[in-house]
Amino acid sequence: MLSANHSCIEIVRKRQRPSIQTLALTVKPLNESFSAYVLVFLGPSDTEVEFNGDTLEVTKEDGDKFEALIVNNNDNMDRRITLKSKSKGETITIYPNFNYNFLTKTRFIENTCQVMIEKDAMGEHTKYTASVLSFADRDDLENLSKYFIANIRDKSGALVQLTTRHPNQTENVGTYYKYLNTNYSGRKTDSRTYYSATLHHPEIEADGITVESLGFVLYVSSSDYYGKDMTINRSWYYQIV
Repeated sequence: MLSANHSCIEIVRKRQRPSIQTLALTVKPLNESFSAYVLVFLGPSDTEVEFNGDTLEVTKEDGDKFEALIVNNNDNMDRRITLKSKSKGETITIYPNFNYNFLTKTRFIENTCQVMIEKDAMGEHTKYTASVLSFADRDDLENLSKYFIANIRDKSGALVQLTTRHPNQTENVGTYYKYLNTNYSGRKTDSRTYYSATLHHPEIEADGITVESLGFVLYVSSSDYYGKDMTINRSWYYQIV
């Protein structure tokens, strides 16, 4: 049995940019009822594309480059594009903006981020540390959030979602953080920031808690919601557990 002081550090994800990257997103109005989106992205060969709209056609271009043609009914207010690779454990989710003008977006701040994740098994506790490095503009970094996210289920079957929280944050699910303690260092606009999530196994086992998933997120919110920004928000997710 490992002692509580024993430490075993391993690299869960080496420092690198996302394996799935959005290169360009264009919207073209077809008529008063429908719009077409053209999404160009890089991804592993097993990348799956999903869209909760009318039509989706995906073609493979050179190397790891793909193009997806999407036709959406303008009445579909919950439009969502998802790119997922099981081999890399990555998922990108994009919510296009309600803008029907002919526009193309080619700058995606999440592509500039290099994310490394370490795992430190310390006997009764397991600590995950994420280091994020980005040299994007300060204004862009203002729109980028980074955090751990976990879904845990208690004895009653209730599913609770926990994310990296501010040290002074108090909320109804606060008691659940005894199972997963989170922390971070650095300011939002710093080029390098650190985040940690620690699982406390004795408390988890004693209370019959199940950790269903644990991952790390880069979340980008629109800075120009009513203007020319092509997306309302988008996120990159890396699955750890």
